[in-house]
Parts: sequence; structure tokens; C-alpha cells
Amino acid sequence: MTDAIVVTGIRAHGHHGLAATGERDRPQPWIADVELRRDLRGIADDLGATVDYTQIAKATRDVIENESFELVETLANAIAARLLQFGAESVRVKLSKPRSAELVGVDEIAVTVERP
Repeated sequence: MTDAIVVTGIRAHGHHGLAATGERDRPQPWIADVELRRDLRGIADDLGATVDYTQIAKATRDVIENESFELVETLANAIAARLLQFGAESVRVKLSKPRSAELVGVDEIAVTVERP
């Protein structure tokens, strides 16, 4: 499937990371880029015929802000599972952890997951 609804730069703060290192002591910033793949040929010119990108952003933020995981991979999987509920054929989630990238002295630390 080559058609996709893409929302990039979804920013939220959440309590994720290793408790032993203090990462969960305070919310830290996260950035998600998501793609929901589905056939967009011939859809009606009506919001009800597609997935509202504001709902995609809201669902992504909800997972980041209201759930808690140790691993970036687990958080990315939880976001993907939530977004698949919108009826996509597949979803791709790239999740970046800016604070860790800064601490390590690199531009980006991220995980990308794709789910059918």
C-alpha cells in the first residue's frame, strides 16, 4: 500500500524509561512521526470517509502522556496498536527521545516500528 496519512512532529511529555536511572521521575519530551497506510483511491470528499489527522495526533499523545513503559520500543508498539484501531491497513511509528539524544551527544535516538 503506497497511500498514507502522515502526521509528523507530534510532541508530548511522558513518564517512560528506566526507573533505576531516574528517567521516570519527571515527564520527558517525546516526538512521534506516524503513517497510517490505507487505500485512499476514490474516497468521498468528506471527513467521515477518512481518518481525521487531529484524532491521530490526539491518540498518539494520549498513549505518551497516560501510559508508562521502560523501553522506547514498547511505547512505539503501544502507539502503533492504538493507531491501528483507526482502520489502517498498516501503521509506521517513529518515536524519538530528544533528552536521551542530548545526553549522549547525538542528533537523534529513535525507534521505528511497522505493524500490519
